[in-house]
Amino acid sequence: MANALDVKGFSLTYPGAARPVFEGLDLTVVEGETVALRGESGAGKSSLLLCACGLIPGSIPAETSGGLLLFGRPPAAYSRAELCRGGGMVFQNPATQLFCGTAELELAFGLENLRVPREEMRGRVREALEAVGLWQRRGEAPSRLSGGQKQLLALAAVLALKPRLLLLDEALSQLDAPTAARMMELLLPLKAAGQSMLFVDHNETRCQFADRIVEL
Repeated sequence: MANALDVKGFSLTYPGAARPVFEGLDLTVVEGETVALRGESGAGKSSLLLCACGLIPGSIPAETSGGLLLFGRPPAAYSRAELCRGGGMVFQNPATQLFCGTAELELAFGLENLRVPREEMRGRVREALEAVGLWQRRGEAPSRLSGGQKQLLALAAVLALKPRLLLLDEALSQLDAPTAARMMELLLPLKAAGQSMLFVDHNETRCQFADRIVEL
C-alpha cells in the first residue's frame, strides 16, 4: 500500500526568488495518519501543501526538484478530477475558495465536475451541510454567512469530494474558539475512521490532535 504522501529530497523555488523556500525536504505521511506541520512564517508550510494537491506547479509557477508522490504517483500524473479525489485542501481564508451563488451550489459544483450521479450528489451535499450545521442555510449566498460559517462551508465543500488526503492550511487560525472547536469535532470521527490528514497549525492544543508533529 502506497503512503498518502512521500516527499524525498524535495526543493521548491519561486520565480525570481534568491533562494529556495526549502530544499532537500523529506517527509512521509502514512495512509490513515494525521500529521501536524509547524514552523516559522516563510518556512514553506503552505507551499508544501500546495505541492501535495498539485496546485504547484500545476497552477502556481515554481521550480521544483526531488520527489513528491501522492499515493504513489506524482501529482502531475493525475487528471484534475483525480487530484480532487487525491488531495483536498481547505485554505486559511475561505474567500479564496467560495464563489458560487448559494451554499448548496458551492458543494454541488465540485461534485458536478466529478460527474457524481445526481442522486448521490444530493445525498453528499445534504450530509456535508448537515455535518457543519449549515443545511438550513443551504439556499443563502456564502457572502451572508459569518467568517466562521464560511470556513465551515469551505470544509464541507472539500469533505463532500471525499479526498483521500485532507490538507488543512491553518484552516482554524482565524476562527473564534467555539467555531474552531466545532471544526475539531468534525475532524475527530474522520481521524477515527482512518482519514489521512496533513494540517498546518500553530496552536499547541490542536496539534496534539495529530499522531505526529513535524517541524519544518
